[in-house]
Formats: sequence, structure tokens, C-alpha cells
Amino acid sequence: MKGLFSVAAFALVLHSARFAHAVEEGSEPTPAQVRTAAEAFDRGREAYKSEDYVEAAEQFESADDNAPSAAALELAIRARDKAGQLDRAATLAALALARHPDDVNLQKIAPPIIERAKAELFALDVKCDEACEVTVAGKLAPGRRTTDRTLFLGPGHYTVRAGWSEGRSSSKSIDGNKAEVGSLAFTAPEPVAAAAPVVAPVTPPPTEKPADEGAQNRSGKLPPTAFWVGVALTGALGATTIWSGIDTKNNPGADAVRDACKTVDSSGAHSEQCNTLYDEGRSNQKRTNVLLGVTAGAGIATALVGVLFTDWGNSKKSEAAAAKARPKSFSVQPWVAIGSGASVGALGRF
Repeated sequence: MKGLFSVAAFALVLHSARFAHAVEEGSEPTPAQVRTAAEAFDRGREAYKSEDYVEAAEQFESADDNAPSAAALELAIRARDKAGQLDRAATLAALALARHPDDVNLQKIAPPIIERAKAELFALDVKCDEACEVTVAGKLAPGRRTTDRTLFLGPGHYTVRAGWSEGRSSSKSIDGNKAEVGSLAFTAPEPVAAAAPVVAPVTPPPTEKPADEGAQNRSGKLPPTAFWVGVALTGALGATTIWSGIDTKNNPGADAVRDACKTVDSSGAHSEQCNTLYDEGRSNQKRTNVLLGVTAGAGIATALVGVLFTDWGNSKKSEAAAAKARPKSFSVQPWVAIGSGASVGALGRF
């Protein structure tokens, strides 16, 4: 009952505030995301009451990430400020002003924090030609993907990485000093298109010419064997894609990444394990996307071979004639190997 009340209460907060722009502008959180946000909001409120401000800020930021709202963002700013993390508090404040320019509470608390940060920290303006995520020194900037954001950092040398879908990323370095302002601009790399597989016809070895082979040659089309080989290879690729999808979901798994990234050190940075698991998950996701493209290409190519380039009309006569003229048999069997690396292929027997 308490859980249902929390979800309803948080939904009311969302309804009374403006939705922030999500990964794609105009999209709204799903019911599952609202429930996750409500639970994080409750955990953040309890931690705030216990004066565990770092934990409270993490929970409020998680709530805002799942279902963006001015209320969650305001409490995250207050918690970071009370925890003495001016850099994170000011970064959240800049995000709040950009996302909720008409919210009265945010307009009161955000500007003073930003003014303090400008005097003590390095302000970095990051622009992307496509909405991107940004990490600085292995630490993910708050908020969802956007084309323009302002980060506040302590003086020093930083490597800033922008990330897009399909595993694309770009990195740049910058030096920042106290009370200075810097800027970086990123251009998203072009997506890598998956090459469509070439389905080669498989023909039997030279034997005595069947009675109706001349008619097949005159048609200029492939024997049915070529189509079935394409079907077998497409099935093998599909099995490998399914395995890759399961492996992407479970290795390292959302829970492992969340647990590794839950805690931060005194400077507010995530652990090295957090960055490693995050990059591993993104790499597995890219592999699965490539396999999906290859499997789809194989399926389309096989369908085209079957519909446009296969001689089905004379297949029965050709098989009967070939059985008389050929003493040997020919078959193709697909195989899939899944282990430390996935592979596909076909075995032939004559």
C-alpha cells in the first residue's frame, strides 16, 4: 500500500511540474520509470532526513533520470550543496535553470550556487551536434542526453568524452583554472553500417548431365539448394544474435553496474569498476546491434534469392534426374559455436 501511495504521490509531483526533455525531445517516462523514480525519491527523502546527503543526492538524481521533475532536481541540488560538493551542485543548478526556467524554487536556489561556483571552480560548456551523454574523468554528468550542458569542475587537466548511440564516442582534453570558463564542441561520428552478407550458390560437383539440366541452364536461375543454404546460415546468425542479446543483458548486468556506480569517493567520482562495467555493457550492446544488422541482411538476401533467382519449377525433375546420374550425395548442415567467441558456418558432405 505504501508503494502504491509513493508512486501516486510522485506521479502527482510530475503532473504538477513540467516534464524535462528526455533522450528524444517530447518523450515522457513510462509507468515503470515513474515507479522506479518514486522509489528512489522515497529513499532519497529518508537519507536526507538522516543527513546522509551524498546518498540522498544519488537517489534524487536517479529519480530525476527515470522521470525528470523539478522537485527531484531541486532536492538533488540541496543535498549536493549540503554534502560540500559544490561542483556537482552547481552542475545540477545549471541543468535546472536550462530545463525549468519558470520554476520559482529553482530560480531562488540555483543562481547563488552557480555564482559561488564561478568564483571557485572551472566552468566548462560542452556542445554536441547530436544529443549526447558526457563523462569527465570517468564520472557521468547528470541529466539525460542533450546538445548543450554546463559543467563545473575543480582546477586541473580533464579528459572529456561524449557518447552517442551504437557505441559511438569522441574524447577531448582540456585544462581548467579557477574562475575560468572553457568550451568544447563534439561532432558525432557516422554510424558504422553493417555489411550485408553475400549468399553464394552451392552447386553439386560435376557429374553426368541430367536430362533436364539444359532447361535449367537456359533459365539462368539458381538451384533450390542455394536458397536452403541461405536459410541455414540465416538461422545460425539468428541463434548467435539471440545468444549475444542474452549475454548483453546478463554480462555484466544492470544490477552489477548500478551497484558498482552507487558509491562515490570523497571527490564525487565513481570507482574504476563502475567505468569498466559501463564500457563493457556498451561494447556488448554494440556487438548485438551489429549481429542484428547482419542477420537482417542475410534474411533479406535469402528471401530475394528464393523469390527472384531460384528455379523452383524444375526442381523436382532435376532432383529425380540427378539421383539417377549421381552416385554420391551432397548435403549442407549449419553449425553455431558459442563460447568465448561466437561463429557460424556450414559443413558439406559429398
